[in-house]
Amino acid sequence: MKISVVQKLAVASVLIFAILLSGCLSASEPASGGSEVVPEASQLATARVSAQLSEPGQATVTGHNDLQFFVDAAPSSEGLHEIDTLLAAQSTCAIFVAEKAAQELDVPLTGVTATTVFDENKQQMSVYLDLPGANGEQVLELANNFRQRCPIYTTLAEAESIEFTPGEQYETVTDDTAIVTATLFRFGRANVSAHGNTFVMDSVPPLDGPNDELNPLDLMLGGLAACGSFIYDSEDPLADVTVIVEADFDPSGVRDLEGENPRFQNIRISMQLDEYDETQAEKVKEQIKEQCLLYKILEGSVNIEISTELSKP
Repeated sequence: MKISVVQKLAVASVLIFAILLSGCLSASEPASGGSEVVPEASQLATARVSAQLSEPGQATVTGHNDLQFFVDAAPSSEGLHEIDTLLAAQSTCAIFVAEKAAQELDVPLTGVTATTVFDENKQQMSVYLDLPGANGEQVLELANNFRQRCPIYTTLAEAESIEFTPGEQYETVTDDTAIVTATLFRFGRANVSAHGNTFVMDSVPPLDGPNDELNPLDLMLGGLAACGSFIYDSEDPLADVTVIVEADFDPSGVRDLEGENPRFQNIRISMQLDEYDETQAEKVKEQIKEQCLLYKILEGSVNIEISTELSKP
């Protein structure tokens, strides 16, 4: 796999990455205790996606505004893989937060590019954020915003099953390494490249994004929903199942640094079928926990509930 997209990142990307992940910023660390159930009084928003098997090994994911994309059980040039959805969510979340913060701080950015790399063997994720036009002090300020206002990052930073490690550019990339790059091309909109697939993603309303295309929350939760559909299909290929994933978060922390930590606080996975066998359903739940990579990454920082329900007529 070629890595030219990573090697081309500017020195500023290494600087911001090392600062973000070494804990050298003056901002406070996110609160611990990811498994805590959020009180009902919290002012939370809920992101929601659904997935259905469109053909063996491929799921159709529906996000906000009924926007759809495909996730493949194995990497291909026709759809995204489960890990691609997470990396795309992280890369776009990074550039959209940096873009909005630059506007608020009057930082003269000339472009924003983020590349997220995941080494499955080492279970390590690396984020490179290129901020041309920002000086050293401005890079620090934008890094502080990214680190606190991106719900993807604040959630993953608490997960025990994944380690964010500082480092320079990757010299070699194996077949077990996934790379996704996002480049801003106008306010709130980015081109994304993953496994030969290119598509457009939008920023979210708390960042004044247009939100007309798929957004980072659609992609992150969509990978989890798709994996659930693949697991159920392996158990019962004839079952007509819809997997719905919902996640609660506080949008005030996305809007500005004065808000609450915007990390995902509760995730609900619901498998809806016309009829189901309770024993089989319990088996599928356990397999999701054991086989879905996004579940294993998130379980250390989020309260995740899995349920099986009869479809409504």
